[in-house]
Amino acid sequence: MKEAASHTQLTEWQRMPEDLQTALAQQALRRAALIIADQAELFAVQFLAGTLQDRGASDALMLFAALLRETTIETLKPMGSA
Repeated sequence: MKEAASHTQLTEWQRMPEDLQTALAQQALRRAALIIADQAELFAVQFLAGTLQDRGASDALMLFAALLRETTIETLKPMGSA
C-alpha cells in the first residue's frame, strides 16, 4: 500500500512544471537550513546556560548558525526577488 502511494506522489511531482519543482525544492532546502541553524543556536544557548558541558562549542555553533542563515539567504532567495 505504501509503495503505491509513493509511486503516486512521484508521478504527481513529475507532472509539475519544472519551475514549480525548483521553487518547491528551494523552499524545502531553505526551511531545512533554517531548522538546522535554529538547532545549532539552541545547543549553543544550552552550553552557555550550563545545561550542557561547554568545551568551546557554543561559539562554533553560533558561528555555524549565522553562516548557515547568511548563505541560505544569499543562495536561496525567494522566487521573484532577483
